[in-house]
Amino acid sequence: MSREESLLEVLGKALPLPSRIIVGYNELERDFTSGDLARVCDISRSSAKFYVNKMVDLRLITKVPHKRMYQKYANANKFSDWMKDLMKLALEPLESGSLKIPEEPEEE
Repeated sequence: MSREESLLEVLGKALPLPSRIIVGYNELERDFTSGDLARVCDISRSSAKFYVNKMVDLRLITKVPHKRMYQKYANANKFSDWMKDLMKLALEPLESGSLKIPEEPEEE
């Protein structure tokens, strides 16, 4: 296995979106439709809708009200920008202990 294949395999396991979608996201304009994602990534429209919904859940993008459009957040023009913010705001505080994990209620 080549170095590139190994790195892509690790990325595929570690990231919430496939590599093809991440590359496509970076090519999209700030305002886009799921059809734009389908075209850029060369995937089906139903797959694009699935990934758009996943990006909304991840707060990578937001739905434009009353339109069939989505919008990138100002600080997340590229996927790596979003990931850097996630690391700074959530992962590093989690590791340092300043972001507390809620305790699960005890079962009786």
